[in-house]
Amino acid sequence: MKLALAVFATLALQAPQTPATAPTQDRLAALPARANIAGLSGLQTSSRITFAAQGARLHSLEATFAFPDRARWTLAPEGARAGDRSIVFRCGPAFFELAPQQSTARLVSESGPKDAQWRASLAAVEVRRALFLWPDGFAWEGDAARKSVKLPGGESLVAELGSDGLPTALYVGGERALRERFDALAWREHRGRKVPASFDFSVDGTRIWREDVVTFETRAQVLDSFFLPAELRRDAVALAGGPRIASVDVPRSHELRVELEDGTEWSAVKERWQAALAPYARAKGDGWRLEGGALVEVDERGAPRALLLRFKPGVDTAPEGVASVREHGALALSIPSAPSSLVESLATLRGALPPNSRVARSFARFPNAPALDAVPFQLYLALEPAP
Repeated sequence: MKLALAVFATLALQAPQTPATAPTQDRLAALPARANIAGLSGLQTSSRITFAAQGARLHSLEATFAFPDRARWTLAPEGARAGDRSIVFRCGPAFFELAPQQSTARLVSESGPKDAQWRASLAAVEVRRALFLWPDGFAWEGDAARKSVKLPGGESLVAELGSDGLPTALYVGGERALRERFDALAWREHRGRKVPASFDFSVDGTRIWREDVVTFETRAQVLDSFFLPAELRRDAVALAGGPRIASVDVPRSHELRVELEDGTEWSAVKERWQAALAPYARAKGDGWRLEGGALVEVDERGAPRALLLRFKPGVDTAPEGVASVREHGALALSIPSAPSSLVESLATLRGALPPNSRVARSFARFPNAPALDAVPFQLYLALEPAP
């Protein structure tokens, strides 16, 4: 099921396949300064998607908004392979789509209100923001039964309201036939706000999916680069004849963190890793199973702090202690030969931190069992904005 159908409607499928080539300007530098809406710095939601099409796989949808003019959605089948996902980006006036199994995104439009595809893309993104932020963020006009707001270029958002003042339906209005609509809405309480709990999503009168909202968070702890396809980001640092540090995205994962004792040496990590894997080595049928590779969280000195076991979701209950980790940005550095320690590599990565960011955690990813001589391996700094 193509994300374009469900996000930009079928109009986006008619767009020319324009690759998102290197920008003539720094799109991140051109973004307006971040600003809160109703005291919120952003929104992050996770949803479970049940497509109306018979036999379709369950999907997850991760949506992140930062204000203003920043959005990113990732749709993926449950238990997806690497790269088996669709991503939509909004970075200021530019909209991009990264199709499944593609390494580079295509530019949908950055032409502004004069362009029909830009207007359709804006409406598709804004109607979801309006739903999850209701009633904040828009200058709604109307009466107790129906409110609307005009978007740049002529599209509009329309909310049909119940007796409690909450939308029973929220949709895109305007001349375009292919319009997005949310209805069959159920609401729940979240820290003094009413937020969507579940709803149907339709395009042009055809029901596309049922969406159950699993998590709702009112902070967007991601850098602005998160809203731009990776190939358009400027390298954090590329030293002549030296290491190349890349700005990358770490996909959503399901992770079991196994703490290591203080003072654990790297020489002992492989044995600890094999012991930690043993209870999960034989997955049954469609049950939860371990992903390939090995991850070790490290401290600021490069010493091993914890083992990170990542799982592919199954149809049964997750193993005890497994937690979901949102997709997030990171700096990554390849370590080509066995280092005596990771201190210098971590210092190089820290020296490339973007402005107004901080390190959430550091970890090393090995192709097989974790050991400093298992080269090459990758070193990551997971990032979040400074408070």
